[in-house]
Amino acid sequence: MTKLIIDTTIDRNLEMEQKYDFEVIPLSIILDNQSYLDGEEITVDAVYEAMRSGKVPKTSQISYESLTKVLDKGIQENEDMIYLSFSSKMSGTYQFAYQIMEEYKEKYPERKMALVDSKGGAGGGALIALQALKMIEAGKPFDEIVRQMEWNIDHVLYKFTLRDLNWLVKGGRVNKTTGYVGTALNIKPYLIVDDGFIKMHKLVRGEKKIYKKLIEDVKNGLGNFTDQTIGISHGDDEETARAIEAKLKEELPDCQTQVFRIGAVLGSHIGIGGIGVFYFDERPEWYQN
Repeated sequence: MTKLIIDTTIDRNLEMEQKYDFEVIPLSIILDNQSYLDGEEITVDAVYEAMRSGKVPKTSQISYESLTKVLDKGIQENEDMIYLSFSSKMSGTYQFAYQIMEEYKEKYPERKMALVDSKGGAGGGALIALQALKMIEAGKPFDEIVRQMEWNIDHVLYKFTLRDLNWLVKGGRVNKTTGYVGTALNIKPYLIVDDGFIKMHKLVRGEKKIYKKLIEDVKNGLGNFTDQTIGISHGDDEETARAIEAKLKEELPDCQTQVFRIGAVLGSHIGIGGIGVFYFDERPEWYQN
């Protein structure tokens, strides 16, 4: 049996958690010089509430204890394991996990273990995880699941925007002048993930215009694969996410959707009110809605 492992940079929703069996490794949230395991010692609500009060959380990668606890459990239950990690270009988690998992492979050669770089996270990672879980449920071989995951990763597109540039200023990710001018002119950043990095694609003036642009790009970017599941993630703004979901279903009646709340780790970096849309640009060889 194969077990999928993800960390808390990969979005998930209640439907996903109730339907599938997988392990989640927490990264850490640091607030007021105190470190908390994401989702275990602090909730997403508590982190967003702290952010609303003006606090700027910091984050750190997974711990040795958190990963080895999950790996030891898999060994005891005779499971092969695939860990889908946050982008190696944006966190040290992948390299840290690689070293530990190589040690486990040597110690337990009878078990198959793979570390897969999502080259992203959030809702894009959720789409990768969902397809992997469906393949596990269908009884697909370990190596086939890993190969399909790696192909899928190279064909998931990330399109997202942030409501408040000032949050990026607080976190030191955008200079104060850019933040001030952008806020004054109601300019919204249009971001993508490319080669494992978050990159600025363009700037769009006005919230309605950027959401319209996101939807247009999804329509134009998924080619003939119109009956896929599109992921929509939000930074504590479900109302906007649901409005975008409704518009996508109107424009693409064959599609299905999954709405996710961005977790505390990524929320700490991009601020409250971010919206992302994630989809495949081509139909995978193996795919299930």
